[in-house]
Amino acid sequence: MNYETIVIGAGLAGMMAALGRAERGERVMVLAKGHGSTHWAAGCLDLFAEADDPLGAINQLVQTRPAHPYALAGVAALEQALARVRGVAEAVGYPLVGNAGRNLLMPTALGALRPTAFVPATMVNGEARQLGDGRPTLIAGLHELRDFFPPLIAANLRAQGYAAEGVYLELPPVERAHDFSPVVVARLFERPAFRAALGRQLAALVRKGGYARIGLPAVLGLYNAVEVVRELQALSGALIFEIPTLPTSVPGMRLFHAFEQALTKAGARLQIGGWVLRGEGSNPHLHAVFSEAAAREQRHLARRWVLATGGVMGGGLRAEHTGVVNETALGLPVRTPSGRSDWFQARFLDEAGHPIFRAGIAVDAQLRPLDAADQIVYTNVAVVGSALADFDPIREGCLEGVALATGFAAGQL
Repeated sequence: MNYETIVIGAGLAGMMAALGRAERGERVMVLAKGHGSTHWAAGCLDLFAEADDPLGAINQLVQTRPAHPYALAGVAALEQALARVRGVAEAVGYPLVGNAGRNLLMPTALGALRPTAFVPATMVNGEARQLGDGRPTLIAGLHELRDFFPPLIAANLRAQGYAAEGVYLELPPVERAHDFSPVVVARLFERPAFRAALGRQLAALVRKGGYARIGLPAVLGLYNAVEVVRELQALSGALIFEIPTLPTSVPGMRLFHAFEQALTKAGARLQIGGWVLRGEGSNPHLHAVFSEAAAREQRHLARRWVLATGGVMGGGLRAEHTGVVNETALGLPVRTPSGRSDWFQARFLDEAGHPIFRAGIAVDAQLRPLDAADQIVYTNVAVVGSALADFDPIREGCLEGVALATGFAAGQL
């Protein structure tokens, strides 16, 4: 089947671009080797972590760094993208709470406070300004859930001046004997009997300790988290909030499912498990891509393409032992530091970050890829998200913001 647009990659950038094209009436397919950053990020929307007022900082940034993806997409695209993603989440009963003009400070699985602009409604009761009201907070978890340690989280919160205690709950009887991953526990929380048993434990702890709120790992259901939080609040007599765990990210999965429903409603197709091996085209036009299939390659045709495979951290860019960084799907030129010796700073935790993480694909104002001579490689390809050059999404704390802004822009071009 021929498509008008094929999006390569199923992260926030790719899904936002696909939704925009599909809602314009195009035949759209999302082709991806696997799930994108939603499944390993916190499920929040980081716009710019280096400033208390992210939108204000972004407005200044676009004036001083014209090659930054925010400058290429435009602040208006970011604002429209935020409205759209909030609408997508709201449509499945999973509202995102926040303000682009003020970062929230949310506890992590280590008890640190992390700035972010928008969080799921299931997390908002744990914002630092609420934790600081002087009333005690309980951090609760399960021994069976690996990598979530309530005593450690509570101790680190206390070190920052917040009244907090940590406790482990007793796992209600279940048929499983091992492998309690975040996804497995999230499915358990969708069982009324499981919730009721934990709710009784939480109520007893609240009566004994007078806790005003309870922080739980962000595994309170896959599809009905808001209702689960509401029920646990009623059972325990305290406010409930989720704390992101290590991957797999259940809040990120919820956001992915919200986009999946929106894309399906708009008529788009998702093909997860299609590893794009190479492209076929004649400059300046990409005609087809080939993905890995059982014992053969599958050829895909489209009029327009969006590359949303991620950067160095996401596997869209790969460094070879020769010192060359390759773009893995279409073989596009990658802008990197001049030599391998320039990839990293001398100090591992250098505040300026490592130059290699700013490597990526240079693009023009329409997000079309450029070669070393600033000539357009393909006129019918747009590059979005972390595959773009001239920014460090993790250090700058703008992973989701850039993904949404550039994905929205590509969906409207």
